[in-house]
Amino acid sequence: MAVTKLIFNPGINKEFTDLMDKGGWSDGNLVRFRKGLPEKIGGWEKTVTSSYEGTGRALTAWVALDATRYLGLGTTTKYYIQSGNNFNDITPIRKTSTNSITFAATNGSSTITVTDSSHGAVANDTVTISGAVSLGGLVTAAVLNQEYQIATVTGQTLTP
Repeated sequence: MAVTKLIFNPGINKEFTDLMDKGGWSDGNLVRFRKGLPEKIGGWEKTVTSSYEGTGRALTAWVALDATRYLGLGTTTKYYIQSGNNFNDITPIRKTSTNSITFAATNGSSTITVTDSSHGAVANDTVTISGAVSLGGLVTAAVLNQEYQIATVTGQTLTP
């Protein structure tokens, strides 16, 4: 059997059909071209092991004067700064309240109603509760003292 030299065009051409692109590549995955020849790329490596809340909407990268690299990530609910392998939540705090919040719960219901005057929150905002004590034996302090997403806002009443 005779040896035939095959000559392929470098790069992937998506403008032609498979039949029109004679001697070329019409599709590829994890491939790059070096010196006109295709070369397999080993794949992708996850650089950040932590997770974030919401859907990513914008990225901003910068380098500090001490050569530290940062990545700002805006999501649908929060803003994070990646430093090293972690995302740090730097979402601004809108308001803090002490002793002005009341909780109400109904036995058998999974809804907790939080009342706070002049809170300024809207549905889907995030609220972090800390320092609360158990609610009448129905809800423990460990359940209350967490971060919640507000489901509905009725007047001045928040329902996490």
